[in-house]
Amino acid sequence: MKYEGSISLNASKDQILKLLDNPDQVAQCFPGIKSFTKEGEEYKVVGVTGIGFIKGEYRANVRFEKIDENKRKIIAKGTGMNSNVDIDAIAEALDGKINYSADVKVAGVLASVGARLMGSAIEKIINDLFNCIKERVIK
Repeated sequence: MKYEGSISLNASKDQILKLLDNPDQVAQCFPGIKSFTKEGEEYKVVGVTGIGFIKGEYRANVRFEKIDENKRKIIAKGTGMNSNVDIDAIAEALDGKINYSADVKVAGVLASVGARLMGSAIEKIINDLFNCIKERVIK
């Protein structure tokens, strides 16, 4: 599933990039985060989330990459609730705006049981992530 959007904010490109280049700050916006630790070039994340009535703990390996001067990539591979979720997201920082796109692949129980609820739930999680980033930039 592909998701795209943009968030307007009263901040410069440099202010946005300062936050996007700080994985500790970005990770605090992950849903239901319980722990976030660095291991080599990756981060290990544990949290709680869900889709509809299916809720539980997840574990993910997350990498942050610089694509170019304005774009950053977040790659997450997670497991939990007898499911696998792969997220490949790109955030582009512009003056007063963040454009984002995310490709999300889900397999397992969440894909089968939560199929009817999946699209809107994932879109909400992604929107919440980028709205949280917006709030952290403008603080």
